[in-house]
Amino acid sequence: MLGLLEVRAGGERVELGRGKPRFLLAALLCQPNRTMPTQRLTEALWGEDPPRTAAKNLQVNVCHLRKALRVGGDRPRVVSSPGGYLLAVDREETDLGRFEQLASEAAAAVRRDELEPADVLFRRALALWRGRPFEGMECSPVLHRECVRLTERRLAVAEAAIDTRLALGLHDEALQDLEPLVADHPFRERLRAQQMVALYRTGRQAEALFVFASVRRMLVEELGLQPSAVLQRLQQAVLEGRTEIDAPGTAFRTGPVTRRIRLRGNDSQLPSGAADFVGREAASARLTSLLDPCGGAPAEWALTVVSGPAGTGKSALVNRVARAVCDRYPGGLLYADLRTPAGTPCPPADALVEMLRATGLPGEAVPEPAADRIRLYRERLHGSRTLVVLDNAMDEEQVKPLLPTTGSCVTVVTACSRLAGLTGARVVEVGELAPGEAVELLGHVAGEHRVAAEPAAAARVARACGFLPLALRIAGARLASRPHWSLTRLAELLEGPRGLRELSVAGMDMTASLARSLSGACSGDLRVTTELAALVTEFTSREAAELLELPTARTEYLLDHLCDLRLLQCDPRGPGVPPRYRIPLLVRKFVRTGEDAGVCRDAPVRVGAVDRGPAGARARG
Repeated sequence: MLGLLEVRAGGERVELGRGKPRFLLAALLCQPNRTMPTQRLTEALWGEDPPRTAAKNLQVNVCHLRKALRVGGDRPRVVSSPGGYLLAVDREETDLGRFEQLASEAAAAVRRDELEPADVLFRRALALWRGRPFEGMECSPVLHRECVRLTERRLAVAEAAIDTRLALGLHDEALQDLEPLVADHPFRERLRAQQMVALYRTGRQAEALFVFASVRRMLVEELGLQPSAVLQRLQQAVLEGRTEIDAPGTAFRTGPVTRRIRLRGNDSQLPSGAADFVGREAASARLTSLLDPCGGAPAEWALTVVSGPAGTGKSALVNRVARAVCDRYPGGLLYADLRTPAGTPCPPADALVEMLRATGLPGEAVPEPAADRIRLYRERLHGSRTLVVLDNAMDEEQVKPLLPTTGSCVTVVTACSRLAGLTGARVVEVGELAPGEAVELLGHVAGEHRVAAEPAAAARVARACGFLPLALRIAGARLASRPHWSLTRLAELLEGPRGLRELSVAGMDMTASLARSLSGACSGDLRVTTELAALVTEFTSREAAELLELPTARTEYLLDHLCDLRLLQCDPRGPGVPPRYRIPLLVRKFVRTGEDAGVCRDAPVRVGAVDRGPAGARARG
């Protein structure tokens, strides 16, 4: 794949020819072990103008490819699956798989400060490249896009390898590596910055300044742009002859250095994980597939939103998956909690200070204007393969300034809202635990022997907690701190009129969590929810319209608005069947027992109140 496409079996080359089976194999290799739709395969083979017989011709080419790959009784390689075909191949069987494995091992070695082994691993990874990916097959739109992606990936690994060589003091070797890369990618400013550093460290100050001058001239003449702030600061440092040269995320020195020039971010930035994590298999698998760059994640800028009501364990899920995949990001991991210790939203400008410092920038070097912080943050991430985790987001405006714009970073955001205003985001929805999982989590926290002794009471506690992980952890912690309590007693307290207030212990408070998540709701939203909660627990839009005395169309709009606020939950029932809405148990307790008073008092004025005026009832949202 990393050059002219070749297949070998037992040391012998497998003849594929130069026809469509060769293009078919290349297309399937773009996402191995995953189904590629027939539409995309058709595009790979015939572009935007396929013949009328494309479907039949595709089947014929699949047969030819299967025959070519059937070597020595090997397992079937091209497998039919619903909607398309997949290529069954182990990671170590492809040069791209070996490249990604070696690059990941090198990045992990760098994070452990094992720079010499990392240098060896980087060189082994880059040595697998024999030319352009899928050389000679770029006429296919699908393969052209994959070629662009793989070329960008190779550059990112090459830049990380050069960083390692500079950190080891191998400046001459780094310059040799940089020469062909700069020639092929003259506008890539990170390569130019590395070239200036290597020249400066070898005492060639004039040549370092000449590199800057030539880059500036080229950018001005061809693009009408000035060099980035990164290169300008580097030029100034060279002019001043500093012993240490500041650059994004690094401290360059003229003499030998002991640490790699890199982001400091890694999984140590994440909060401590949940040792009692239970369930979420489907959500974990979905999120892993979106965040794992070795699992086929796209090279384009990628954003994932993990959304769900308060207390569903969104942060715990992201924490767990991020720890599992972060070693595959050579640029490391950056984490920001967008909620302050007081429970209020953290201003993006404040979050940027901590994120810039996590990239290695000294605190005194962080610019004051928020716009400058955003630009510098994005400059420092440019070209790096970095995982960015933004936890506890309130809304889109808080998140947008913190999103990298480089094509190599992946961002995951947790929020109660679905953040529909973030264009292109993939959403992973997290809800309640299954009843059995909820009881299992309660046992992990309170003691499995206690749950086993009172299984019926344990089920009551889980139900009274709304099957929410946060509520269950609070309930379990209360039981653990009160070994003389029975589960039956706790169940009775939780089922009582003040049950929600019982869900508070040692800094964890379910009422406070609900209040934060519902801070976007105005008094009218809460009043309507209270009216519904007093009458029914589950209903259709038509039934709600009758209860609220509103037109059905306006009621449906209102119900969608309340679902967005997480005051209601919509349960689809299938095509042609009206969905049913329900008020989650703890939300129902929250709005019916007056726990929402603080929200109504402190919330900003937001539309969403119900107006039953003479001009016609309407819901504003």
